Amino acid sequence: MKQSNGLYHVSYQVGEWLLHCLKLQFLWFYWVFRYGIFLGIFPATATIIQAFFNSFQKKGRPAALKPWFRTVVKKNFRRANQLGAMQAGLLLFLWLELRISSTFIQNSLIHFFLLLLFISALLISLYLLPVYLRYDLPLLHYFKQAVILMVISIPQTIAMILGILVTTIILTFLPILLVIGFVPLFLFPNSWFSFQAIQRSESLLIKET
Repeated sequence: MKQSNGLYHVSYQVGEWLLHCLKLQFLWFYWVFRYGIFLGIFPATATIIQAFFNSFQKKGRPAALKPWFRTVVKKNFRRANQLGAMQAGLLLFLWLELRISSTFIQNSLIHFFLLLLFISALLISLYLLPVYLRYDLPLLHYFKQAVILMVISIPQTIAMILGILVTTIILTFLPILLVIGFVPLFLFPNSWFSFQAIQRSESLLIKET
């Protein structure tokens, strides 16, 4: 009987969490299109990560998710778009340099160096919005902090990559989850492991002081 009750409780929690993801995904799409796609992607994504951060800190879910999402996405609008545009510009620049290197220069050493820079920039992207949500810093210092986290949190970075791969595999075999909430499902491992990396870095800083 206890086992049945435990299974029911777990099933209920999973169902409730998936329903929460469905709501987050609906609000993500709404605000992305509300702001003209490009200007909506970064603040809406940051808001979902903030929702996960709140749950990790046991702050609980807001009683009314829609007005909370609206408030936070508007708060995130300016700075999240600044960070997102700068990071997207950096990635585009490095990608173009890679294309030029492979087509015209054809130097293996230069190509390897550019590829390493591009991969590093992708990994920095995993930490950029979480760092913004955690700290109040000057604009360029968010990139500096993201680089530091990427360097000192290799296990968490690897876990994030594996989490994204596992999520992709799960969505491939259970496409119904694409409808339920593929955006929150992809962001969840990024949110969880970046939060762990941030906490670890803060604990190391406390020990040093």
